[in-house]
Amino acid sequence: MRARRGEEQLGRRGLCIALLFLVWMVALIWRLAYLQVTRHDDYRLRADAQRQETITISPQRGAIVDRRGWELARSESADSVFAYARQVKEPEKAARTLAPLLGESQDTLLKKLTGEANFVWLKRKLDFDVAQAATREIERSKLTGIHLVKEPQRSYPNGPLAAHLLGQVDIDEQGIAGLEKTHDKYLRGQPGSVLLETDALRRPYDRRDRPSTSGSQVVTTLDLGLQHKVEEFLAEALQATHARGATAIVLDPKTGEILALANAPTFDPNQRPKSSTNPDEKHARENRAVTATYEPGSVFKLVAYSAAIEEGLARPDEKIDCFNGRIEIGGSVIRDTHSLGMTPVAEALAKSSNGGAIRVALRVGEERFSDYIARFGFGHKTGVDILGEAAGIVADVSKWRKSSIAYMAIGHEVGVTAIQAVAAMAAIANGGVWVQPHLVKQVTGADGRVIFEAKPETRRVVSEQTALTMASMLELVVSAGTARRAMQLAGYAAAGKTGTAQTINPITHRYSQTEFVASFAGFVPATNPRFAIIVTLDRPVGLHQGGQVSAPVFNRIAEAALGDYAVPPNTQAFRDTLVKVEQRAREQAAKEEQARKKAEVAAAKSQAESNGDQALTANQLVVASRAVEPGVMPDFRGYGLRAVVRACSNLDLKLKFNGSGLAVRQMPAPGTRVKPGEICQVEFQ
Repeated sequence: MRARRGEEQLGRRGLCIALLFLVWMVALIWRLAYLQVTRHDDYRLRADAQRQETITISPQRGAIVDRRGWELARSESADSVFAYARQVKEPEKAARTLAPLLGESQDTLLKKLTGEANFVWLKRKLDFDVAQAATREIERSKLTGIHLVKEPQRSYPNGPLAAHLLGQVDIDEQGIAGLEKTHDKYLRGQPGSVLLETDALRRPYDRRDRPSTSGSQVVTTLDLGLQHKVEEFLAEALQATHARGATAIVLDPKTGEILALANAPTFDPNQRPKSSTNPDEKHARENRAVTATYEPGSVFKLVAYSAAIEEGLARPDEKIDCFNGRIEIGGSVIRDTHSLGMTPVAEALAKSSNGGAIRVALRVGEERFSDYIARFGFGHKTGVDILGEAAGIVADVSKWRKSSIAYMAIGHEVGVTAIQAVAAMAAIANGGVWVQPHLVKQVTGADGRVIFEAKPETRRVVSEQTALTMASMLELVVSAGTARRAMQLAGYAAAGKTGTAQTINPITHRYSQTEFVASFAGFVPATNPRFAIIVTLDRPVGLHQGGQVSAPVFNRIAEAALGDYAVPPNTQAFRDTLVKVEQRAREQAAKEEQARKKAEVAAAKSQAESNGDQALTANQLVVASRAVEPGVMPDFRGYGLRAVVRACSNLDLKLKFNGSGLAVRQMPAPGTRVKPGEICQVEFQ
C-alpha cells in the first residue's frame, strides 16, 4: 500500500512538473512570439538607433529665373566640416589647428569636440579656398574623426539685383524671405541623408549616402536687363536727391506681370544680416513697394476724375469752378497753389488743381466716390505674390468727416502702396480693366512639367470709353501740365500724374512743412500702352515735387523699357529716322568688330611670340580694350562671340549663349566676383 501510495505521489509530482514545464514553454513561446512579431518593429528601431546615426543633407533648391530663363538664384555645392567626437583622439590639437582656418574660436571648437553629442558640425558651407585649406590641414595633421561633406548652398549670381523680391534662405536652405519663402514648397525639394553604422562605442565603421531630390524651378515675370537699369536709375536718384528711400515698379498693364520692381537702398542677399536691430539695415531690406503705406497726393486725383466721367457728371471740355485757390468745406480750409477759377476739366487735371479735383468729387458724392476708391483697388491688398503686402488705409464711408471727401479727392486721409497705385494706373492703360499684379509666371518640375501657372484676377473698373478719355487727359499732364518739363520721350507720347504729398510728423501728428513723398505714375505709350510705371521718392531734400524729381526717373525708365522691347515710336517720320540711324549703327558696329578681330589676332600673335608660344593668361587677355581682371566678370556688352568665348575660357567659366551679333546682356553682371567653373550666360543680337 505504501509503495502504491508513493508511486501515486511521484506520478502526481511528475504531472505537476510536466504541467509547469508546459506552461513555461507556452509562456516562453508566447513571449518570443510577442517580441518577434508584435514588438518586432519597435525593437528593430531601437537596435537601429543604437548602431546607426543619420545626418540630414539639405536638398538642392530649384532655380529662380527671369522671364527669359536668366538665373536670379541658384544652388551650388559647398563643403561643410563635421566631426565624430568619439573618434577625435586629440580634440585640443584639432581645435587649435582648425580654429584659424574655420574662423571660429579654439574654445568653441573644443566644446563641440568634447561635448556629449557624437556628431557635431564644426563649420558649414565653407568658401572654396577655405575648404581646400581645411582638407589639406586635416590630412597633414592626421586629425581623426573629422570629415567634409558636400551641401547645397544658395547663391545669388547678380548680388543685390532684385534682392527684395528674391529674399533669402537660412543655413538649412529653407526660405526665410521673399520668393524663397513664399514658394519654398516648390523650391525646396526632398532632403537627402548620410547613414552611419556604428559599433558598441559609437564609432562609425560604414556609411551609406541617400541623395537629395532637387526642387522645382520658379519662373518669374521679371526682365533682368530692365530690372538692372531701374535699380541703377533709383540709386542715382537717391544720391542726387538725398531721399530716405526710392521705389519704382514697371508693370505690363494687359497681363499684370511685374517686369521690374526695385527699392533703394538695397542689400546683397549673399550676405547674412549683421544685426536684426540696426534700423538702417532693416530699412534697406524692407520691400517698401508693397509694405510701405503713404499718402499719394495728386496721383489719387485719378479716382475722382474717372468716377465723374464714368458717371456722366463731367466732360473734359466742360468748365468747372476750381474755387480760386481756397476751398472751405466742413469747417476746414484747403489751400491750392493753383488759383484757378472757371477752368476746363482736362486743364484742371493737367495743372493738378486741388479745387478741380474736389469739385468733381463733390459731384460724385460720398457713397459713389467710396465705391470707386474700392474699384481701383485701394483699401485692400492687390493679392500680389510678394510677402508683407499692406492693405493701405481707407476709412469706411460711414466714418468720414464732412471734409473727408475733399481731402480724399486730392490724396489725403488715405494711405496707399506703390503696387496699388501702379495697378490703378494700369487699369486706365488697359481700357478700364484692372489686372492683378503678379511676380511668378509659372513653376516647372525637373521634368519640365508645369506645376503652377499664374491666373491673375481681373475686373472692370470703368468703361473703355472712360479709360480712353482719362488717358487723353493724363497725356495732357505730360505734354502741357505739371510734368511737361521733365518728360522728354522723343517719338513717344506718355500719360501720367504727378503727386506731392506732405508726410505726417510722428510726434506732432501734423503734416510736415518740410518733408514730402514725391511720385509720378503713368504709362507709355499713351496710345496702346505697353508699360505702367510708378516712381516714388521718400522725403527728398531740396526739390521735392513729383514733377521735379520723380518724373525724370520715370522718363529714364520709360526710355529703357521702350528701347529694350523695341516699341515703335508714335510718328512715321520718327520711325523712318530711327531705321536710318539703326542701319548706320549696325554698319559702324560691323566695321569696329572687324577692326577689333584684327587687333586681337595681332595682339595674340605678338604675345604668343614673346611668351614662347604659350597660351594667354587671364591677365594678358584684352577684351574691349581693357585687361580682364582675374576673378572679376568683364563687361561683354558690345563685343562679338569670339572675344567673349576667349575671355570665358581664360577665366575658366562655362559659357552659355544665344543669338548672334554683338553681346547685349550678360549674367553675372559686369564687375561681379566669379569663381572657376561658374556659368556665364550671354545674349547676342
